[in-house]
Amino acid sequence: MKSKIFYALSICNLLAFSFYLFSFSSNENTKVVDFQDKIIKVRGVVVVDSLGVERVIIGSHLPEPNLSTYGSRANSRNKVGVSGVMLYDAEGQERGGYVTDDYLGNAFLSLDSKNNMQLLLLSEPQGAAAIILNNHDRKNTITLSTSDENADVKLKQNDKNIKLYEKQ
Repeated sequence: MKSKIFYALSICNLLAFSFYLFSFSSNENTKVVDFQDKIIKVRGVVVVDSLGVERVIIGSHLPEPNLSTYGSRANSRNKVGVSGVMLYDAEGQERGGYVTDDYLGNAFLSLDSKNNMQLLLLSEPQGAAAIILNNHDRKNTITLSTSDENADVKLKQNDKNIKLYEKQ
C-alpha cells in the first residue's frame, strides 16, 4: 500500500515539475531576429575550416603573422597594427591580405608564399602608389612606383640592380 502511494505521489510530482518547467517557455520568447535591415558591428570575424584551422580573419588589429618559418618577415609589421582581411593556408600560415595600417593609413594588398611576400600593391593616403613583385628569396624584384614628384621602375636581377633608364 505504501509503495502504491509513493508511486502515485512520484507521478504527480513528475507531472507538476514538468508543467512548471514548460510553463516558462513560450513561443513569444523564442523570436527569430531578422538581420535583413540591421548593421552588425564587431571587432573581428574568424573563418575556420573543417579542422578548426583559421583560414580568413577579418578584423580591427589583426594578429602578427605566424613567424615559425618566416625569417625575413619577422619584423615586417614593425609593431604597427593593421586592420582588414588576412588569408591563411591549410597550415595556418599567412598567405596574403588586404589591410590598412594604423600608423600612416597606407592600404596594402599582398599575396605571399610560405616564406616571403611575392606581390605587394601599396597605396598611400597622399596618393603615392607602388607595385612590388619578388621571387622566393627576393634576389629578383620588379618595383613600379609613382608619386607627385616621381615615377620609377626598378629591376633587380640576381641581387644586382639593372639600370633601365637615365634619371632626368
